[in-house]
Amino acid sequence: MSVTIKDIAKQASVSINTVSRALNGKPDVNEETKKRIIEIAKRLNYVPNFLAKGLVTKNTKTIGVIISDNSNPFFAKIIKGIEDFARSEGYSIILCNTDEEYEKEEDAIYLLQQKQVDGFLITLTSTQKERIDVLKLKRAEIPFVLLNRHMDNIMTDYVINDNIYGAYIAINHLVKLGYKRIGYISGPPQISSVRERLEGYRKALFENNIEFDNSLIKESNLKMEDGTILMRELLELENLPTAVFTYSDFLAIGVLKAIKEAELKIPEDIALVGYDDIEFSAFLEVPLTTVHQPRYRIGEKGARILINRIEGKGSKDLQQIILKPELVIRKSA
Repeated sequence: MSVTIKDIAKQASVSINTVSRALNGKPDVNEETKKRIIEIAKRLNYVPNFLAKGLVTKNTKTIGVIISDNSNPFFAKIIKGIEDFARSEGYSIILCNTDEEYEKEEDAIYLLQQKQVDGFLITLTSTQKERIDVLKLKRAEIPFVLLNRHMDNIMTDYVINDNIYGAYIAINHLVKLGYKRIGYISGPPQISSVRERLEGYRKALFENNIEFDNSLIKESNLKMEDGTILMRELLELENLPTAVFTYSDFLAIGVLKAIKEAELKIPEDIALVGYDDIEFSAFLEVPLTTVHQPRYRIGEKGARILINRIEGKGSKDLQQIILKPELVIRKSA
């Protein structure tokens, strides 16, 4: 049988109200009494019922986090940033994965609303659809912040990195090294960051007087194996690319496999640049040149904005944070 504040009050010889106020850190409880109540609560292994409390206070101190693919190590640092900041503010998180599927994302939002989370941090599977689920959150005035991707037609809080700039500096780096025929393994065009990185790619080519060649662009579903499959297609072209840029390091790992299968060498035969700077990019057989995203800061800033929204703190203006990425040069280019 679970311990209640009534049991603690009985052992401490105080009222239920005093126990409640002591456990919630209210200032009008004598310090000695507060200390004694907390010690009794620990000894009895008292666990607060946040759901029941939330029905009264309208606040469960819980955040729903919806990630588009938690098999991709890119998201690990974002989640850590979220969790570290949330914990420091007394919040916990419930994590859902959507596998980049829109229907799973809708289900996750519905499920987390049933769990009465106080707000959402979401990496959208699509940023172009009508997004009835997002509109419902907005109309219901449920706080949410988008991470790493943002909507084109719905104004929201978000924290992203400057995708156009990130791709631009990656391609410029390759051009400066002498590469002109640069393949790009991209992602689904319904994602904002995919379109923005393609824009940065095209911008760098244009400024360097290199003609855009659509045959060098391959659209993936952002799975590692897609990198292998699509790189094989690039290697079947009559005029091979001399370098390849990928939407993510996750895809770049798949690309490495295809290049190795073809008995080609990096960077001697083909140079390779990724995006994200996930932890083991530096420890691959050929350490990967990549664009570093401040992933921990994306998660931490997103959680900070959301909790401020939940608690009615800070500016009421939309918070749209764009963080600068940096190029990390290693041996693959």
